[in-house]
Amino acid sequence: MKKMRIFKFWNESGDEKEKEAMSLKKAVMAVQGDYKDKIIGVEYTSKKGKKIVDSVKIPMGRKIRQSIEIEKRRARLKAEREQRQAEAKERYGS
Repeated sequence: MKKMRIFKFWNESGDEKEKEAMSLKKAVMAVQGDYKDKIIGVEYTSKKGKKIVDSVKIPMGRKIRQSIEIEKRRARLKAEREQRQAEAKERYGS
């Protein structure tokens, strides 16, 4: 039977949360919406009994990564379009 483990998460500003889950990935997926940082710290005890302290990049998960990349691309395209319009206005005086 799998063992539920307790994961402790924190960020640089000192916000701490505890989450009980079977795996690190599931715990990160559950708490990543609570943090706006790019990297959060995590502390947990492994299956073999070792105490592990590590940092994790968030967001984690395929759908979340894709939506962030799409938003970045939209923002970049919008900035390029606005720049071209401003240059055209300046050039043609409209």
